[in-house]
Order: sequence, then structure tokens, then C-alpha cells
Amino acid sequence: MKKYRIFITILVIIGGIGGALILQKWLTSMKPEPQTNEGTQSTRLVQTRLVDYRDITSFMEIPGRLSAGRTVEIISEVQGEILPGEIPLKKGQNFSKGQLLCTIYDKEQILTLKAGKSRFLNSLANALADIKFDYPDKYNKVLDFFNSVDINNKIPDLPEIKDNSLNIFLASRDILNQYYNIKIAEERLQKHYISAPFNGTFIDVSLEAGGIANPGTRIARIIKTDILELEVPVEVSNLQWVRKGDKVTVLDETRTNSWEGRVTRISEFVDPNTQSASVFVEIKNSPEKPVYAGMYLIATFTGKDIKNAMEIPRQAVFNQNQVFIIQDKTLRKMNIQIRKINTNTLIFNGLDEGVELVVEPLINVREGTVVETNHL
Repeated sequence: MKKYRIFITILVIIGGIGGALILQKWLTSMKPEPQTNEGTQSTRLVQTRLVDYRDITSFMEIPGRLSAGRTVEIISEVQGEILPGEIPLKKGQNFSKGQLLCTIYDKEQILTLKAGKSRFLNSLANALADIKFDYPDKYNKVLDFFNSVDINNKIPDLPEIKDNSLNIFLASRDILNQYYNIKIAEERLQKHYISAPFNGTFIDVSLEAGGIANPGTRIARIIKTDILELEVPVEVSNLQWVRKGDKVTVLDETRTNSWEGRVTRISEFVDPNTQSASVFVEIKNSPEKPVYAGMYLIATFTGKDIKNAMEIPRQAVFNQNQVFIIQDKTLRKMNIQIRKINTNTLIFNGLDEGVELVVEPLINVREGTVVETNHL
């Protein structure tokens, strides 16, 4: 009896489980199946332009730093106390070409020079009688030279003497040696006076008036301020558009002031880090619109005509010279011929006119991708 009850209980449990499974299956069959979107894919919207060639006048705007046209170190070649010149020997002091910047004590050199001229005149005077007797045809020329010598002025040039015997006579009397020693002393005296070689300013002063200079002593450093140079780095690919003598418009950083410049030289070497060559633009300074060494300015180079070309953003090009075009609503890669690269754009040709060209950068896309286009 007990075994019978256990058997009945097991049958009831099995029947309950089976009934629950049947009910679950029936309820599932009554639920509507969800709709699927098989075969549909999202398409990407890209910006495009039709290739249309024309003549383009392209300008280059490149910033650069302004520097002095010339920088000169003033170094003493003689010894003595530094005496004031026509202007103060001070940093930032301006001067004009030819002005006396300073004098190195010169009194001793002046007296030495006068003594040498006096000895020379004495030797020449003693030789005049012999010259009159032995070289009568040359006497008047030598006498005129003797009378023209003034110990307070620069000694005149010796008269041209083609008579070898007379030259030997003058040399034997030590006259020629004394003459050229005087010329050397006059040249040495000039080194005591330092004059401005150009219009400029002192940018550094090592010794002021009252200091003692020795040969090789650095006194100051000066720069030329009436003509300055703007050094502009131009990429190698754009050097073909720059020529020596080209006119350049130079702007300040606010673009409110402008100056006219001219390309004076182009370096024949390339910076290995930037792959650019330096182009130097000369600018004439003026009181109305002054410029200063150290300023950053923008050089706008004269435009060059590029025939049958089109301009697009640089970011639209990848792998150096490839772009995407649209063909049957899908992306295709094409090579282009780059004519000129600007800061944000480039100029090219090499595609057929009328081709639909993608003009925006595409990331993580492949050739053959289906796209929708937005014509610009």
C-alpha cells in the first residue's frame, strides 16, 4: 500500500512538470515575433565638392623674427683711456653714420707722429742739394713735395719717381723708410678714433668713458637700425615660389601696420628639424612706422599664378597624395598631383573635372564604404 502511494506521487509530479512545459510552449507560441531589420546598414554622410579647375593666385603668409641688418663688435686695436665721443657711450643710445662713438687716448701718438714728420723733413732737406746737382730734372718735383708737407696734417703721397737711381739715393738716405713709417703711424692714429659705420644703436656696452682699453678689448656691440631683416622659414616644397628680389608685404601680429620688404637672399641649406630654408626679407625702417630688432612679423609673399588647379583642405589628403572620391555612392581612393601646400589648404590637379571629391578627413573608413554626400 505504501509503495503504491509513492508511485502515485511520482506520477503526479511528472505530470505536473510535463503540463507546465506544455503550457509554457503554448504561451510562447502566442507571443508575436519581433520585427528584424536584416539587410539594412547605416550610411555615413560626407562633404564633397565637384572637381573644378581654374587659375589660382596663391599667397604665402609665414611668420618670422626681425633682426638687425648688421651687428658689429667694437674692439679696441690700441691701448689707452676711453674718451667721450660725440654721443654718450651707453646701452640703447642711437647714433648716425659717421658720428664719433669714442676716442682712445691719442696725445702720445700724435706727438710721436709729429716727431717722425720732423725727422723726415730734416732728412729730405739735407738731400735736396744733392738732388738738385745729380737729378736736376727731378728737383722741382721733390721740392714741391717737401713744401707740401705739414706736420699738423696728413702727409701727402710721394711724387711718382720712375728713375731707379733716384729711388736708390732716397733709400740710402733713409728717406723712404721714414716716409712709410709716417704712413704706418698715421694709420695707427686712426685706430684711436672709432666712428659709426652706419645708423644704429648700442645694444651692449662693456667699457664706458674713463675705462682703459687694451688691444683686443671689447668696448661695445652695435646694430644697424635703418635697415633690418626678417628671417622667414619656408618649407622646401614652397621654395619654388620665392625668388630673390621679390616684393613682400610685412604685417605686424595685429595686422594693423604693414611695411614693404624685398627678398635679399635665400639660404642654400635646410634645417634638418623643420625641413625649411631661411628666406631673408629686407625692411627699411622709418620714424613714421618704426620696427625693432626682435619683433615677430608676418611676411606675405607675392602671389604666384597656378594654372588649372583646385584648392582643398589639407586634412582631406592622406598617405601624402591620396584622396577619396565618390563613385556609385561608394568611396574610392585616387592619387592627386600636389602643386602647392599652404598652411591649411593645398592646391592640386590630376583628377578629371566633374569627379565628386571628399573634402573632409575620414577616420576609420575603408574603400568601398557606402556613403551619402553633402555637396558644398
